[in-house]
Amino acid sequence: MRRMILTMAAFAVVGCVRTHANEATGEVDVDIESPAKTGEDWSGSLAARGGSGITGSFKAIVADGKTTVTVNLANAMAGQRLPWHVHLGTCDNDMGIFGDASWYPPIVVANDGTASVNTVLNYTLDEAKDYIINVHASSTNMQTIVACGDLDD
Repeated sequence: MRRMILTMAAFAVVGCVRTHANEATGEVDVDIESPAKTGEDWSGSLAARGGSGITGSFKAIVADGKTTVTVNLANAMAGQRLPWHVHLGTCDNDMGIFGDASWYPPIVVANDGTASVNTVLNYTLDEAKDYIINVHASSTNMQTIVACGDLDD
């Protein structure tokens, strides 16, 4: 009976630890989570860039081969349509858009300067890689980043 209890306890602990290795760097990401959890949660805060004053938050949930991303903004100009994307890298080392730019609907700012967008992307984020959310000034001024935040898993 004691062996069975120890064996069950060992399985419970193993079920709570998930690891993933980045083949390119050899870095290993270790998450300690509920064994019932089926997806990966990512979140973060958006910081203003270039004096824009735009801030916000975001969350990405990876499950069943898809990623649901929600972005919330504050302090933007009413009526703006702001392009945004998940990028590889960090805010200080942007390595380009992850996926196709057409997958990301623009963020439309309300009269009170707030905005929210929610989309489901047909890909999953890799825990061993770094990702950011970039918010661009406009569709005609994509080189100007008005807010950025690192995704944290």
